[in-house]
Amino acid sequence: MNCRSLSLDAEDLDTPIADLEQALKRAVSKEDFKSAAKLRDAIQQKQSISKLAVEDANRRFYDAFMSGRVEEMDKIVGEGEHVQVVHPGSSTIAGRAQVMDSWRAIMRNVRPGAFKVALEDVRVYAREDFGYVTCVEIIDADDSAGRIIATNVFEKQDGVWRIVQHHGSPTAGRFR
Repeated sequence: MNCRSLSLDAEDLDTPIADLEQALKRAVSKEDFKSAAKLRDAIQQKQSISKLAVEDANRRFYDAFMSGRVEEMDKIVGEGEHVQVVHPGSSTIAGRAQVMDSWRAIMRNVRPGAFKVALEDVRVYAREDFGYVTCVEIIDADDSAGRIIATNVFEKQDGVWRIVQHHGSPTAGRFR
């Protein structure tokens, strides 16, 4: 997405949302409503840019998952010991190396292209450097199908949105 098309001023692009929010509060308290409106719009535009980026990162995560290729998953999983995953029916797996080991184990048993995931009830929240998605995964994987409630947390690392936490839990409905 081209940021210039959203009409943010150059100084607003470099200003953190938290700082813009403080400036907005000051402008409102001074009854400088013209500046307040400009700041409000800049905040909304920056949040929209981040939200779209998190939506794209979420799509890349599921594309990697459905590809069955560990190399693709490796591109989207974040760096750091705070990276975590909770697969349905498992406990928390923490640390990038262990998380990638868990994805290798899962993908080793999946025929490439056999794993299909459709999403429902997708909700996205994003700030400048982190965001999360909650959704329902509709899974179809050859011999099993079902619904998983998922939360995906993304962090901007070196300018790239990467998943740092995936939590999947089965719904009350049964898996077949």
